[in-house]
Amino acid sequence: MGRSLVLFVAFSLIPISSVYGKELRLAVVPKFHSVFFERSKAGCIDAAAQIKGVECIYRGPDISNVRMQDQVINQLIDEGIDGIAVAVTQSKYLVKNSLKRAKEAGIPVITYDSDIDVSINEDPNSLRLAYIGTDNFELGKSLGEELKKLRPNGGTLIMQSGRPDSPNLNLRLMGVRSALSGKKYDVPPGELLNNDSGWTEVREPFFNFDQLDQSINQMESVMKGKPVKADSFIAVGGWPQNDQALYRKMIAPYQAKINNNKVIIVITDTSSEQLAMLEDNLVHINIGQAPYEMGRLAILTLYKIVTEQKYQKTIYTPITVCTPENVDTCTKITGL
Repeated sequence: MGRSLVLFVAFSLIPISSVYGKELRLAVVPKFHSVFFERSKAGCIDAAAQIKGVECIYRGPDISNVRMQDQVINQLIDEGIDGIAVAVTQSKYLVKNSLKRAKEAGIPVITYDSDIDVSINEDPNSLRLAYIGTDNFELGKSLGEELKKLRPNGGTLIMQSGRPDSPNLNLRLMGVRSALSGKKYDVPPGELLNNDSGWTEVREPFFNFDQLDQSINQMESVMKGKPVKADSFIAVGGWPQNDQALYRKMIAPYQAKINNNKVIIVITDTSSEQLAMLEDNLVHINIGQAPYEMGRLAILTLYKIVTEQKYQKTIYTPITVCTPENVDTCTKITGL
């Protein structure tokens, strides 16, 4: 896709000398520990290793829970952290609590993966200095556009998301709905599709609250066609495939439905495990993000902010579309 942006000058990592004159501890705080966010940890560590005197602190809650994430940020503030990059779980709570405290303490905050959303009724730029990650609305549009290629005449859809209050996931839901309906929506997550350009959502999205077992059970109900039936399934995150063994066990009885396009499956993210499942035709399309780059660029951006250098306030990392036909090459970086 044309979204493999400027970013991958990125990968030629050249050691940088710290000009700040002190040891800097810069933190990356994920929503929770998962395969996806572990890649941001790797990027965080690699970037810090390139800058003398900079340490990556990767710390987050075990599960997706805004109060636990808030506690992690408060702990980092108490420890005198020099900068924080956070994947926002729930905007209102964090803004009223730990992020407000970080601002009062003069600690620079940026967001990655999931930004502060419009629900706070305040300019996000007054609370965080930069956002690094996927253009989540465009990711949602890509999910919808790829589904349309396989089902051009429309159909019935069930979507799966993590939490109803997750800023980035609501933008993805809105992107899917915009792509399928051709409509523009004012506020995420948009409106339930109801025979819009031939597309109907047969129910509100499933919310799995980042519980992998629940995400598998929800998807299995779609494959069974019980209690509700749809001919298309989109997951705006990678949850069902985050445990490869569980996914393979669940999906095995429905291989014929996949092969015959009885149910089209489009799932976000392209970990190596997910690509193996794609190659085995256990899903129709995976659309990937760049969590490693998010973590790497978060550290570099925080370093620039702390050392008073120029920095980009918004950096959108690439999206990649993977199909069984291009699975061997879709995530390879080209043009370096």
